[in-house]
Parts: sequence; structure tokens; C-alpha cells
Amino acid sequence: MLLASPMRELDLLVAGSDPLDAARDAPRLPALNRAGDVAGLDRLARTWNGRVAAHVHDTVTAGAALRDLGFALASLERHGVDFRSVPGAEENLLRLGARTEEVPRDSVYTYALRNPVNAVRSFTELPEEALFIREVRTAGVALRPAVDALLDALTLAADDPVLAELLAEATRGFTVFAQSLLAVKRAITPETFSGELRPYFPPMTVGGQVLYAPGGAQMTPLLVDVLLIRPEPGDPGEEWYERYLRENLPYLPAAYRAASDRARRHRPLLPRLVDEAGRSPTRPTTGRTLAGLRSLMRELLRFRLPHLQLAKANMNIRPDGSLGSGGYTTGSLDHLAELTLARHRLLSGAPAGATTEK
Repeated sequence: MLLASPMRELDLLVAGSDPLDAARDAPRLPALNRAGDVAGLDRLARTWNGRVAAHVHDTVTAGAALRDLGFALASLERHGVDFRSVPGAEENLLRLGARTEEVPRDSVYTYALRNPVNAVRSFTELPEEALFIREVRTAGVALRPAVDALLDALTLAADDPVLAELLAEATRGFTVFAQSLLAVKRAITPETFSGELRPYFPPMTVGGQVLYAPGGAQMTPLLVDVLLIRPEPGDPGEEWYERYLRENLPYLPAAYRAASDRARRHRPLLPRLVDEAGRSPTRPTTGRTLAGLRSLMRELLRFRLPHLQLAKANMNIRPDGSLGSGGYTTGSLDHLAELTLARHRLLSGAPAGATTEK
């Protein structure tokens, strides 16, 4: 596998690492947050930050330190305290980011995929946050092999018999991803998310750069979009999408950024395969390819449209002008929904003969 095995190994290693000895004190964090105990949060942050120099020595321990410092420093920010009041914290974040080759703050990966299952770090004691972390982890794990499958498909012709299984693999992963989102939508009300959880995902200025908190734009569907449906030169929305990528790709782990670079050297899969199918519409293998694309797009829409509804429900109860944790309004999700629907329409217009499975 191109990414799934290495990323799984890295995430598990980071989840199992505790260089700051944070597991001992992390269970106190929700109570400190509930009480608004800024002095207690400050002591905790200073203690963990003071252990970085002596106990962080490689990529794995740096990733675990980013995770645990992220929980402590974001908690301070949530209660109105600039994290830079902790001596040396900003410098440590910059060093840790350089060591991991990732953004120098917490991310969706540290929050969920690298959060130890048996010693979960969290901001609150809410069962909704526990479910949120669990479902984001499940979704992220499911999409690793899906991304690998789409990477393997990049150079295959539309009539290649291997494509059908690769698209089926990608669909299986995205099915789990969509189910996880629906579980979050059913279990966490907009009032709970916006009022109780969202405040713990503040933007932070590190090294003079505003860095956004863990958010959906940082997750693996960004790579799926790049591989499958991104706009091509001259397409509507191309300029917006390129800006969106520039803003969000830096939040992905290094291996995922490299996968994006590779993907962008090729045409996106859906328009390329539809074009090729039009030139050989009667081949059975082409029909199976298009059927596989349709199944995958159904799952992508099953994720994207409820996600848009969920985001709008949250924004509707927040003050005007509010941004999501990734720094966006729901207008960005509108753009992504429009792109997905446009690609779905393109696929729907594929030659009728090519849809027959044999």
C-alpha cells in the first residue's frame, strides 16, 4: 500500500507515545476547563511545555508532544489567555512542527487519529466529545485505503479490469466515512457543538502565522477530491479551488501532501475516465468502471450534502460572520457541493451503453 500502512503505523506510534508524561494529568483537563481554572491550566501547560526539550527526540515523540501541548494551549486560548504567555511555548511549537514536517499546532490528526484509545485526551467530559473523537478517528482510518486505491487508479485506462476493484475499495472506505458523519449529526446537536465544543478550536498565531484549529477541511476527503473531482483548467470554480488547496494542504501530514502533488500531475479521475469511456462505450470493463464511479459518487454525495446541512445548522445559531474551526464560512462548503454535483452530472451524461455491467 502507498499510504495506508505507513500512516497507520505512524498514527499508532504517536498515539502510543507520551513523552511529556501527559497521560497522568490529562484526565484533569476537562475539570479545569469546566471550572474555567486559568491558573490550573497555565500550570499544566507550563509543566508539559517544560518537558519538551528533554523528552522529544524524533518524529513520533514530536507528534505526541504537539498533541498534548495542543490540548493544553488551546484550552488556555478558549478561556481568553494568549498561549504565548507560557514561556517558550511558541518556540517549542515551531520546533515540533519542523520535526514532524507538519503545522506547528494541534490538528485533526493529533485530535483524533493520534489520540490514544485507552488514555483519550479531551477538552470536556461530554459524551458527545468522546463520540466525536471516536467517529473522526473511524472516518480517518477508513479513508486511508480509499486514497491508496485512487492513487493506484491514476494512470489506469477506463477499460482496465483492475479499475472496478480499486473504485470498489474507495467506495467501501467512503461508505464508512459517510456513516461516521451521520453518527455525529444524529448524536451532537448544533447547540452542543457550537456552544460547548467549538470554543476549544480557536485559531492561534504561531511564528507570525494564523493557524486554524482541527477542522473538516484538513481531513482526507480533501485528497479524495483532488484525486477524483477537482476542477480542471478553465472550469468554473478553478480559481477558488486552487486557493482553497493552498490554504488547506499544509495541514495534511507530509505523506498526504506528497500524494496530492502526485495526483495533481494527472487529470482528476472522474472527468478523465468519463472522456475515455466515451471513446470506447461498449466495452464491458468500461461499463464496470463507470458503475464503480457512480457508486463512489453516491457515497461522496451522501457525505457532502449532510455535512453542508450540519455546518449550516451550526452557523445559524452563531453570531453573523462566524467562521468554522478551519477558518471558513459555509460558503466554502457550498462551493464543494456545487463541484461534487457538477461532477455527478458529468458522470450521469456518460454514454448509456457504457453503463451496462456484464
